Amino acid sequence: MAAQSQSLTALKSAIARSRTAPGSPQVCPAPSSPTAPRPKFSGLEVEELQLCSELDNVASRQAWVPLRIVRQPEAAALNGPQQQQQQQQPAVILLHATGVDMSSLAEQQAAFARRGYIAVAMDCRYHGARSETGAGARDGYQLALIRAWHGSGERPFLLDNVWDLQRVLDYLQQRPDVDAARIAVTGISLGGMHSWLLAAADDRIAAAAPMIGVQHFGWAVQQLRYHARVESIPLVFQAAAADMQQAQQQQQRPTEVGSNGSSGSGSHEISSEVVTAVWNRLLPGLLEHYDAPQSLPLIAPRPLLVANGELDPRCPMQGVELAMAAARAAYEQQGAGDKLQLYVVPGCTHECTACMWEQVHAFFDRHLLNAA
Repeated sequence: MAAQSQSLTALKSAIARSRTAPGSPQVCPAPSSPTAPRPKFSGLEVEELQLCSELDNVASRQAWVPLRIVRQPEAAALNGPQQQQQQQQPAVILLHATGVDMSSLAEQQAAFARRGYIAVAMDCRYHGARSETGAGARDGYQLALIRAWHGSGERPFLLDNVWDLQRVLDYLQQRPDVDAARIAVTGISLGGMHSWLLAAADDRIAAAAPMIGVQHFGWAVQQLRYHARVESIPLVFQAAAADMQQAQQQQQRPTEVGSNGSSGSGSHEISSEVVTAVWNRLLPGLLEHYDAPQSLPLIAPRPLLVANGELDPRCPMQGVELAMAAARAAYEQQGAGDKLQLYVVPGCTHECTACMWEQVHAFFDRHLLNAA
């Protein structure tokens, strides 16, 4: 239990990075109408909102979280406390993958709303409406990662988005149409990582279903199985490799380095030392305290479904199984072994499949929709 407490403390500290959470986040209509896939939401109520997650940084595009909330019409208008109690719905937060935005999940968001959930989606930092001007989602995001490597103070890989999600939870708990005891989270790839870490850090998440996102970062470094993950966000690793090589050359041969500090080489090896350095900078404390084997057990005894492809190179099954073994011990210790599920799609690589979504629907229905 002491180890779990240390893991939780480290994770919360890394997410907060000395920020103070606003007591009641400011929420208002989105300033412009996003390009919402309206046909997919036919017959449903749709709200386009923005939420301020950093009160001391309101001028920043990244401080404003674009939210899309979709629900059945009968859950929209509530009149009086008794009726509110009767009509409160479970909520599910859906989180997108790298390089896309919340509209990529429109079909599933609509499906959850029609099943009886308040379905919530958001654009992660440097994606969608939060993309940098003149940069595509992937380019702007990767440039932000490089700035973080160079000491910008941001943590745009995972942690700042988990901060935003906790502010979204603050808001959802205040909504009269949401049952605050039945809020779930799921996501794909990057969104799967967010789902796992949010559920570990915040017990207001009643159930979680990360898809192709859970991974054992430390195992991947030790076993030299990090290459596919590096290739998903290569620019920050290239920058780190160049910086580390330059620093080494300056120490060894200071007079041979050009006056501009460049080694003159355009190709730099991305070694396990480089990968470790990047994770330590972007995710401080991860490898020691809240990697998957340490943080997945924090979710117990709440329902947790982990979905993965058998051949996923970014989330290798050997690492996933080590993390699940640690989680399974925690769930069994708390008498909740039936609330932990691993779903593996044979022959599947890094892909979110229809059968994964079917498993998530059934899992949430069993633990939330039918648990009023």
